[in-house]
Amino acid sequence: MNNEYEYKTVVVDRRPRRQAKELKKLAKDGWEVVSVRPRTALSWGSTTDDATLRRIRQ
Repeated sequence: MNNEYEYKTVVVDRRPRRQAKELKKLAKDGWEVVSVRPRTALSWGSTTDDATLRRIRQ
């Protein structure tokens, strides 16, 4: 079975509890977290991260 995925990148809060809450909401909509990366090269330069998500295309 060859699955096709749809991908999107969203901005999420860097604070662990808030980030987990945001990612849980997205998981309920069928999104799977592929990666979470800092928005800037300097970790203290931003309060948000970029999360790459995917889900099976329907």
